[in-house]
Amino acid sequence: MFENLLELYPGSILTDSQPSGEVGRFHIFNNSATGEWLSIPVGAITDRELELLGTLFRKAAETERELSPHLQQWKDFLFTAGKIPSAYENEPGRLLQFHFFGYNHDHEALETAIKGFFPDEIIILWENQSNAVVVELGDFLLEERDISSMAAAFESDFYIKTNLYVGKKLRIQPELTEQFKKERTLFSFAKKVMAMEEYYSFEKVFPAYIASKLPEPLAEALQNEFETAFSSDEEMFSTVKSFLENGSNASLTAKKLFIHRNTLQYRIDKFTDRTGVSLKEFHSAFTVYLACLLFEQNRNNSSEETAQ
Repeated sequence: MFENLLELYPGSILTDSQPSGEVGRFHIFNNSATGEWLSIPVGAITDRELELLGTLFRKAAETERELSPHLQQWKDFLFTAGKIPSAYENEPGRLLQFHFFGYNHDHEALETAIKGFFPDEIIILWENQSNAVVVELGDFLLEERDISSMAAAFESDFYIKTNLYVGKKLRIQPELTEQFKKERTLFSFAKKVMAMEEYYSFEKVFPAYIASKLPEPLAEALQNEFETAFSSDEEMFSTVKSFLENGSNASLTAKKLFIHRNTLQYRIDKFTDRTGVSLKEFHSAFTVYLACLLFEQNRNNSSEETAQ
């Protein structure tokens, strides 16, 4: 198996014992069946391929920089249900999750950039080379418009594409660790299934999560109602989905899609003519949006199967 991967990833190294001092430059995997170790150069493998190999083989742990007792206490609390940092118990705040595409990032530079967005105290914890959690503290949390610009700033200043999940406003209590697990699950789902967003949140992700969990008979029934209309006109589909995601605000939707309002209205009317469903009523809009999410997920799954 590893021999085939050597050909697939140029620069890879196969050894009988675990390499030392290579974590950071290589992704290192162990085949427990043969005892062999494979080192794949960072940058030679995509995030998705890395995740797949991680399910097949044991990945060597990445070297972590030594944390201060303060940061270690926060990390223990969030990731292993340790004790609450006593000075912050019951304080208001929320958790933001960052995923930076790629590897070998300059954590210090990224931390400086992140802190520049926040007016008050934050705590930054690195889960690994590409994933960080920010604990935002205080009553005055970052506003939506500033959150929306954050990912764009990382791409323009550091040339790093970034996924961002904004957690719920809460208080620092023992229950926070369970809430964090739920938010991590939703963020992981969003990264795998949903289209790239300025940022994700519970409200943005949960409808798609519901669509993915529908029992097959219900999903098939909903899909059959709108699949013909969606699959026959990509522009109409994307317009309807965007229109619903923007609160049925025609002006805002037209602006985001860079089209004239008349064009937007024409596509909405065409959808109503083809399906007999008006988007002016809440129940109709909710049903259609769920169908949009389901259609998009099925289409993405089909594309991945074709690519394989």
